[in-house]
Amino acid sequence: MEGLGPPRLSPFVLLAYAFMPAEAERHGVAIQAPPDWRFDPSAIDSRADVVVWGRTPEGSASLASAARLAGLREVSLRTLGRRLPARLHVLAVHRLPPRRLGTGRLRGSVRAALRGGALVELGSEEPGARVLDAAAEAAGVRIGGPGFHAGAGGALLVRGIRADGSAAVLRVARAGSAGDPSALADTLERLGRDRVPHTPRLYARGRTAGASWLAEAELPGRRPAYGSDSLTRQVAKLCASFPHGTGAPTATADDLAAVAAALPDRAGKIGGLSSEISVHLRAVPSILRHGDLWAGNLLVDRRGRLSGLVDWDAAHPAAVPGADLLQLVATEFRRKAHRALGPAFLAQPWRLSEFANAAAGYWRAVGIRPDDDLLDVIGIAWWATEVHGTLARLPHRAADERWVETNVDQVLARLTS
Repeated sequence: MEGLGPPRLSPFVLLAYAFMPAEAERHGVAIQAPPDWRFDPSAIDSRADVVVWGRTPEGSASLASAARLAGLREVSLRTLGRRLPARLHVLAVHRLPPRRLGTGRLRGSVRAALRGGALVELGSEEPGARVLDAAAEAAGVRIGGPGFHAGAGGALLVRGIRADGSAAVLRVARAGSAGDPSALADTLERLGRDRVPHTPRLYARGRTAGASWLAEAELPGRRPAYGSDSLTRQVAKLCASFPHGTGAPTATADDLAAVAAALPDRAGKIGGLSSEISVHLRAVPSILRHGDLWAGNLLVDRRGRLSGLVDWDAAHPAAVPGADLLQLVATEFRRKAHRALGPAFLAQPWRLSEFANAAAGYWRAVGIRPDDDLLDVIGIAWWATEVHGTLARLPHRAADERWVETNVDQVLARLTS
């Protein structure tokens, strides 16, 4: 397989790995489309048996800009077949929906149409088995779900059915890449051993054709439009059941180290902040975190009761207690107030009555009585997780000075002044 280079590549190129030929003697090339979706036939390697072209979902453009880019995307997808070399054909066009938000079905459909990405498979009439096919066969999963989803770090998510008829989610990523689901598999195994409710069961894991994969149970339910007070209380009870660590929390230090690596010009301030909060965490017990806890990763039944917590990609075994719950409350605060991360942090949502009410039972269950200093550290832990997660999903944000100034510099100025 060619065209994929070292692991530090764009999320789209990493995502394309699942569609590369599984046979070593066949050649595959991944080409990320430019923002205007212009297709350049000259970029295709003449030796390639398979070409994967497209872009992951857009997450930052304004509504007007997203609409313009969506129009260019559709024109390019419709005319792509006319511009291909004679030996290549359009084998499939896969729509990639954007990250879910707390919106209704209509707004969600409009968002998908405007900000969605696409992955196009190009090849001969008989392209052969893909890495995805080899992984699905090894996992014992028959692919049959409606479409693909782009996960964190270039992982591909697809629904399928196991031999016993149970529904499964198959995750596939290049081994060793940011989206490698090996750590996620470890987390799911631990959740299973500790019998944490409403979490996916791990069916199988392994490596095939250079890809790391796992198959997990697809949980029942639907994603709620937003996080209600009742649902937040149910999530708080679930968070209190997460396994405890054996030492002090290290997740925030890990998050800050990753942010410093992505933003080396801010590494000095970030390192100083990490050292400062470590003093406050020495006597605090650690707990497993989800790391991306918001309404979009919750599932509820028809009566609005919690039925699942999915997408554990950002999990960490030694996190700060309460940070997950704050993430849920703060994300809902951001949605209602229409605030970016930085301004939301400066508003100190960990001091809101909504968080205090939601966390009251949680603190009793985990045996902690947080003081003001610990609450401030919980706020920093939430912010560090969000920044790290954004930079992992959208690496180009590190070069977006406006985003960095709004969501990183303003916060660092407050914390290090």
